[in-house]
Amino acid sequence: MIRHILQSVDVFVILTFLIALLVAYILWNNITRTHNNIPGPTPWPIVGNLPVLAASFFQNRSSRNRSERFLKLQKKYGDLVCLRFGNFTQVLVFGYNKIHKVLVLNADKTKFRPSNAPVVKKLFPKEAGVVLSNGQEWVDLRRFTMVALKDFGVGKKSLEEKIQEEARLLIELFSKQNKKPFDVSKVFSKATSNIVSNIIFGSRFDFNDPVFNRLLGNIEYLFKNNAAGENLIPLLAYLNPFSKLKTIVKNRIEIQDYIRSRIDDERRSFDPNNVRHFLDLYLQQEGKSNSKISENHLFLTIADLYLAGTDTTSVTLQWSMLYMIKYPDVQKKCRVEILEVVGEDRDPVGKDKDNLHYVMATLHEVQRIATIVPLAIPHLAVEDIEIDGMTIPKNALIFPSLMSVHRDPSLWEEPDLFRPDRFLQNNKFVKKIGFSAFSMGPRICLGKQLAESELLLLFVSILQRFDLSTANENDELSTVGTMTGLTQQPKNFQMCFLPRH
Repeated sequence: MIRHILQSVDVFVILTFLIALLVAYILWNNITRTHNNIPGPTPWPIVGNLPVLAASFFQNRSSRNRSERFLKLQKKYGDLVCLRFGNFTQVLVFGYNKIHKVLVLNADKTKFRPSNAPVVKKLFPKEAGVVLSNGQEWVDLRRFTMVALKDFGVGKKSLEEKIQEEARLLIELFSKQNKKPFDVSKVFSKATSNIVSNIIFGSRFDFNDPVFNRLLGNIEYLFKNNAAGENLIPLLAYLNPFSKLKTIVKNRIEIQDYIRSRIDDERRSFDPNNVRHFLDLYLQQEGKSNSKISENHLFLTIADLYLAGTDTTSVTLQWSMLYMIKYPDVQKKCRVEILEVVGEDRDPVGKDKDNLHYVMATLHEVQRIATIVPLAIPHLAVEDIEIDGMTIPKNALIFPSLMSVHRDPSLWEEPDLFRPDRFLQNNKFVKKIGFSAFSMGPRICLGKQLAESELLLLFVSILQRFDLSTANENDELSTVGTMTGLTQQPKNFQMCFLPRH
């Protein structure tokens, strides 16, 4: 029957209908879309820049990763690049100058997160935590969280002792390897996660705890498969048959279920007059009708802290180890300074950073050249934004390229070279205006101080007690990162820990 119907329809009529449909779409798209004068590849009907971007990615597979491929768009179109996918408009922002203007000088218009992206809607259908919340809810959550982190030890001796404890356990583990090659990628995540666990739960996990390792597996999956492409190209959420969005949601829910179970356990011993950790703060908020922060917002913030506090610092430590064994002269200079300032008989403390100038320069250079988070979490333009004669349209998703800041030749001489000395002036550590490892503007990472403390104390503790070397002197030790979801990670490598005594 269908065949008879098709035979009875004039082919010319069908073609006319399709052409009319296409013209109608183009007219509707041109009338309804917000016009802007930001350069970028010409969009196709309906699918926008998807074919162009896909072709570019396939043609440039030799590039390091997708963040470096985006830098090719910067070279072609400039520091602001407009991409369209259906009715969605994205603006890629490159270079310190432009990102500073967008995120800092226009902070009131760009300090918002997109709530309509497919991944966000799936994960947070109603409310979000501190990372993805907006408006007054975000202001209250961020203020509450920063005060809580300070109360529970960030920047204080109590937290330093927790970091020192994890450092001692790492050193013990490395010593047991008997100089044999070892992969540090898994153990660093256990150490950093335990530090956050102490803040949130008031206790740490044994490295071999199966529940702990299951949680770390879920966190690793989320960071390696965070569906960033489906936020950048929303059509992928509906067209990609291999989308990992369902598994991402499942893993996130599993982490949240564990946190709920810990809250239930803590409820039995909760004393409102003795707040011990972040879960107690949650219990303190329960049932408060006058609270500015809902229970669900606070609960999701706990999950945000646990997730964010595990992966990024762990990956930074991996990169620091890689660069130390690739550049033994830098490692030696760091160790000499550590032994002069800290010595061999005590644990390092936070105040040591004031005298560890070369170590601080080295850690900053590792973060600069590796750029752990090359593409910042997206922002949303809540109104039109004028940037140097160009207009970022209202409701556009903004993707700042932090990698482009760290590779900006106007800020860094020979930016592709690993040179800790660039952070020194008269042999003293100096901060550089272009250093953006934690992003910039109001949405700068709220765990910055915690991450810096962990990185310093763990790094110094390791170099204080070990000489670090390659597993095989013929290893090339590639510094080409692999972009896995949100973070850029080093390719798998093994190293040897040689005790100094």
